[in-house]
Order: sequence, then C-alpha cells, then structure tokens
Amino acid sequence: MLAESDNRVFERVNGELAVRYSPQGTDGEFCSTTRNISGGGIRIPLLKKLKPGATLDLEIFKYNTDVAFRCMGKVMWVWDAPKDKKEDHIFEAGVKFLNPDLFNIGRLIDSLGKSSLLV
Repeated sequence: MLAESDNRVFERVNGELAVRYSPQGTDGEFCSTTRNISGGGIRIPLLKKLKPGATLDLEIFKYNTDVAFRCMGKVMWVWDAPKDKKEDHIFEAGVKFLNPDLFNIGRLIDSLGKSSLLV
C-alpha cells in the first residue's frame, strides 16, 4: 500500500465510497462519494466550496456493509473549475486524514477490490 511517486506515502485507490462530512463550526452535514482514497486521505466532490485549511468531521463507509470509520480531516486543496458544464456547481477537494484508523481504511480499500489500484 506504500506509494513511491508523487511524494505520497500511500497509493491512491480509485473508487466510490459514501462520505458524510460536516465542516467544524457549522451545523451543516453533507453527503458525497470518494473519487479515490488512500491511507492518508480522500479526494471528494463538494456541493459547497470550502477553503483550504477547513477542518471536517468525516464518516466514510461502504453501502450496505458494516465497513466504516470516522475521523477528522483537513481540506488541503480545492479545485473550483467545473469539469463538466452540467456539473458547474461541484468542486473537487483533497482531504488529509488528521487521525486515521489505518485498519479500517484498509478494510474500505480492500472492499473496492484490487482492480481499483491507481498506477
């Protein structure tokens, strides 16, 4: 699971997992899905733009299973250029796990299957 390129400690695994996130200091709770996940963080689409540095309460889980975990995350980057004119309200963000549970992250990654590994 260790990556050697891109200055990353972990390989990114492509796949969709459910994400519930709540920016700290707000009452809002939002739902999304992962674009990819690693032992260090996730890439997700956001419905509302967040600023880099924002802290999130995260719950990441696989639908219809008991594979899940909760942790804190920090928004490291936000891409606000629309990828598709139909989805111009969606932003992409890279979120770093602040207190990762590597055992449960590993279970989620395993649930995506070996064919999902990004090279």
